[in-house]
Order: sequence, then structure tokens, then C-alpha cells
Amino acid sequence: MTAQAFWDRHASKYAKKPIADVTAYEEKLRCVMALLRPTDRVLEIGCGTGGTASKIAPVVAHVTATDFSAEMIRIARSRSGGDAAGTPEFLQAEAAQHIPGQPFEVICAFSLLHLVDDIPTVLDAVFHQMKRGGHFISKTVCLKDAPRWTRAMVRVLMAVRIAPNVIILSRAELTRHLSRAGFEIEQTRYFGKNRLSPFIVARKPA
Repeated sequence: MTAQAFWDRHASKYAKKPIADVTAYEEKLRCVMALLRPTDRVLEIGCGTGGTASKIAPVVAHVTATDFSAEMIRIARSRSGGDAAGTPEFLQAEAAQHIPGQPFEVICAFSLLHLVDDIPTVLDAVFHQMKRGGHFISKTVCLKDAPRWTRAMVRVLMAVRIAPNVIILSRAELTRHLSRAGFEIEQTRYFGKNRLSPFIVARKPA
């Protein structure tokens, strides 16, 4: 089963799944909002069913939100209220695909980079679609920093296709990927009790 087929198949279940830690999610959202300006054009890659993009859209000039799963995008559009003002534009696209409307002032990737096939290629696309001085905001699962038994369990779940394919990387490796792509790291933090998913704000040099 391809990654796209996996997420198409699981999109409805994903859409119904409650947020695991509402307090941590809201804190993350506040940090994102603090970086946004009313004139910003924002791109979110790997937007899933569009929950975060829909919260961001009313406070910026425009949000384009993409996902490679057609079913995720269908659900996101059905939830968004159509083409009304203050709603995102949802597009089916690969994470490394260049999107109309660039350069963007802000690009977001939440719970995505550990799921892509080639992190450097995705980060290169992000970098080249971003305005100088713009921000790349990400939150990424870094399973190499987890206990060995956790990594073993994830590998079993991947083998039986209960879990999607995941890149097993560490926070240090993720930071190196960002630096090699040309970004400057401005902040790294965690929300709630989860210490495996760093929230990183990186900046494209002006």
C-alpha cells in the first residue's frame, strides 16, 4: 500500500480522532499566531483535514493548505465553509511540490517531516518558496529520541500496516537537516508532556 493510499483509507478515522492533548495544542497554536501578521501569505504542507489551517486563516491575508491525500483534502474542504472570506484554499499536492502564490512569508509543517520520503528535498522546496526573512514553523516526531521499546513497537506497527511509514530520526538530525537547507533556528520548545515532538521555528536569512 502506498503512503497516499494509506492516508486516503484512514482519512475519515483521522478526522474523527480527538486532539490528544488539547492544552498543548492550544499552546502551540498561540505560539504560531504570535509569529503571524495580517499581511502574511501562509502555506501549510501536510495539512490533513485542515483544522489548524482553518484556525490560522482568519488572522492572515491568505492560507494555502496542501496534502497529498485526496480524501484528506475532500474532508478539509467540506469542513471549511467553501470559498468564504477567511477560509483556507485547500489543494492536493505533494510536500515538495511548488505551490502557486509563492513566495510565502510563513510555511508550516505540523506532524509531517517524519512521514516524508526525503526530508532534504522537502526542505529545499520550502526554502525556495519562502520570502527572505520568512519563517518555517514545524513540529516533528523524533522517534530516535524515544526508548528502544517504543521504536521497536512502531516498526512492528509499520510492518503490519497499522501505522504509516515513519522516518526514525532524532532532534539533532532534524536540526542538521534544517541548517543544511539554509535555515537559521530561532527557537525550539515542547508542549505538554510530549518530549519527542519538538516545535521548531526556523528563519530564512534576510
